[in-house]
Amino acid sequence: MSIKNILKSSPAGLLIDLLLVYVCYEVCRIAFLLENLDQFPSLTWSEMARMSGGGWLFDSSAIFYTNALFILLYIFPLHIKEKRWYRSMTKWIFVAVNSLAVIINLADSVFFSFRMQRSTMAIFSEFRNEDNLASLLWPEIVSHWYFVLLAAALVYFLIKCYRRPAPVTRPLRRYYITNTVTFIVVGFAAFCGMRGNIFFLSATRPISVGYAHRFVKDPVETGIVLNTTFSLIRTVGQVMPETPVFFENREELDAIYSPLHMPADSLTQRRKNIVILIVESFAQEFVGALNRDLDNGTYKGYTPFTDSLLEHCMYFDRMFDNTGFSIDAPPAILASIPRMNRPFVVSPHSLNNINSLASELKHMGYYSEFFHGADNESLGFHAFTKSAGFDAYSGMTEFYADGRFGGKEQFDGHWGIWDEPFLQFFCSKIGRMPQPFLATVFTLSSHHPFKVPEKYKDVFTDEGIHKLHKCIKYTDYSLKRFFETASKQPWYNNTIFVITADHGSSKRTHDEYLSDFGSSRIPILFFDPSGELPRGRQPGIAQQIDIMPTLLGYVGYDRPYIAFGKDLLKCPPPDTWAISWINIPRFVSGDYVMEMIDNRPSSLYDYRADPLLKQNLLGTGLPVEAEMERKFKAVIQSYIQRMNTNDVSIKDYKQ
Repeated sequence: MSIKNILKSSPAGLLIDLLLVYVCYEVCRIAFLLENLDQFPSLTWSEMARMSGGGWLFDSSAIFYTNALFILLYIFPLHIKEKRWYRSMTKWIFVAVNSLAVIINLADSVFFSFRMQRSTMAIFSEFRNEDNLASLLWPEIVSHWYFVLLAAALVYFLIKCYRRPAPVTRPLRRYYITNTVTFIVVGFAAFCGMRGNIFFLSATRPISVGYAHRFVKDPVETGIVLNTTFSLIRTVGQVMPETPVFFENREELDAIYSPLHMPADSLTQRRKNIVILIVESFAQEFVGALNRDLDNGTYKGYTPFTDSLLEHCMYFDRMFDNTGFSIDAPPAILASIPRMNRPFVVSPHSLNNINSLASELKHMGYYSEFFHGADNESLGFHAFTKSAGFDAYSGMTEFYADGRFGGKEQFDGHWGIWDEPFLQFFCSKIGRMPQPFLATVFTLSSHHPFKVPEKYKDVFTDEGIHKLHKCIKYTDYSLKRFFETASKQPWYNNTIFVITADHGSSKRTHDEYLSDFGSSRIPILFFDPSGELPRGRQPGIAQQIDIMPTLLGYVGYDRPYIAFGKDLLKCPPPDTWAISWINIPRFVSGDYVMEMIDNRPSSLYDYRADPLLKQNLLGTGLPVEAEMERKFKAVIQSYIQRMNTNDVSIKDYKQ
């Protein structure tokens, strides 16, 4: 077939039409940048090129979503496509859909300066009670007349350059074969485009608005990478919750609970290195030393190394996660942001400016790096850690490039690199970091389909209770090997280690852990080889979001910051608490857990006496009820209010 005939074919016509839309999106991106240039004073040409390249992923997703009907009509192998009315309908659907996208993106270029974010579906909630929108919008249209002209020009461009589907070719057999193959290929490509990845070469889930952080240095720059069409589509059903008003003024609210942490008047600075090990599904039930009373004192658990380390660690009476899934763990542990109703990283709030361990420790000269043995784009960790201020990220790609601990034979066949070799790689990379440093690793071997490396299949066996347990044994052994290697390094004694889980486990066997609430119990262990940190079981309640403020307090951080947890070394044990919001909001204080539905307490349980949460004590006159409700509501109001107004960081503090 000649080049001329190929260019006249339906696949070529469809490709040309879609390229027209890509051109429109890029023109809108340039217009957005020019309109908001003062918001990006230090932007370089190379950074702009990188952001535009990343932006094409989001453009592709938006274009394939919005043009799905047009693509279907254009390539569907039926003769009805030759009818004049069908061709006209297909063209004007194309023009109407993409003209609307152009108008939305240009309009948001103006609105961006008010919120410093691309608009999401939350905008419809924000303005639903406004009855004077016309009077608000008309002056903006007049003052931005050049955008009106640009929109008209781009619509005209779409109309004039549109390519119609090719006419029916003979013989018909060739027509049907060609169009059917085209339909399958284009359909698959469109599906990949909607997800934001190429032919499933990346392990990432469909990209979200938060994934834009992958291509920027500052959260405000996500406005360049994203397009408004994508932001609206990806946040359908994720409208930010309205802030419940339990307390009328900020002073009253802050007096009960505030996430603002101020430095103490006198500080002892310890420029200690920090190593955080986030262990997949590492539930408290698996740690024998944390369950001495189970099975009438005969329970051994599956973590002999962790058991031996425990006596040298600081840990607490009760320890809880603030997460439901792996994707929730980095925000909770590294930025003190709990899961609230939905994962932070795929919510509209993910574009907010945040404080994190990495961003705050930068002020003390810390270098930071995050490690995960999976595909580098897995779960969007790379994007989140970049938004959180980490200096570098190492994943499966860097492990293979290193080569010292094996190559592709260390791939577990499903998720990524086995824990033992990856933790050795992690330890070796730590040795090359400038001190002080923050190094975080997320393991993955204790995950479905619950396998261990072939060489350990007779060492870590399935005892018939659950296959996950042999994986926990293998991961515990991998931790032992990590600490054996680390203990020989010069940085070891000047390092504080934190061992915790990303979340609890669904594979539970004892009453204490069978309820949804019980499944949230995890180890949170602080280990300082120098012995400066208190050791043994401490009174009180710890949760994942307490890790950031506790570490910042311990190293003597001297600047204010936002963290929704508490400093466990300074908070009196009776004042410690924990919150979770997986299915419904729960608040833990003392021996009690309170649940809330529709912003009102619905149940109160004594979880120590009633681990399966069967006896509702709400309204029975318990003295703790009123104070728990008051604190519970203050935490929820403060969180939602600050997230909705992007008031979750202190960025420009001057001493």
